[in-house]
Amino acid sequence: MVKLTRRRVLAAGLGVAAASTVAAGAVGGLALSWWDRPPGEGLGALSTDEHAFADAVAEAWFPPGGTPAISGSEARMADFLDEVVAHMEPSTAKPFKLLLQALDAAPLPSRRSHFTALPLEERTEVLKEWVDSSSYLMRQGSVGVLVLLGIGWTTHPVVAAQMSDWFPCGYGR
Repeated sequence: MVKLTRRRVLAAGLGVAAASTVAAGAVGGLALSWWDRPPGEGLGALSTDEHAFADAVAEAWFPPGGTPAISGSEARMADFLDEVVAHMEPSTAKPFKLLLQALDAAPLPSRRSHFTALPLEERTEVLKEWVDSSSYLMRQGSVGVLVLLGIGWTTHPVVAAQMSDWFPCGYGR
């Protein structure tokens, strides 16, 4: 059995304090790295992983094979969202980008994967779970992203042409 001495208690206390400091620094560093990611190459505001998340959401929300026959990914809705975020005030853009990163990581506890790494069918299920969530923050955050992506989809030339056929009252004019 190990004899408990004042030195061992002090060493253990300092070890816990040092470990806590390292852990807090790691969490703080992660939050800081999430908070102010620079735009990816060729992008106006979104980092490469934020753009990939937007593309994965777009494809899950408007999958291939629908009517009109263009998926959210094919309609380049992530590029549209990048342009929207590039025009946001920094005080709005930074938290929005953080929301994209947090939503991408949200399936980790239940599905052991980031949203972007899930197969299309699972991404579609996750979107439904988010929209139907009992958590107000999850519902509102995910719906906010979907609304912005939906604006991009409905203004795509292929979709706008189909919508003007469906709504002859002047859609797209």
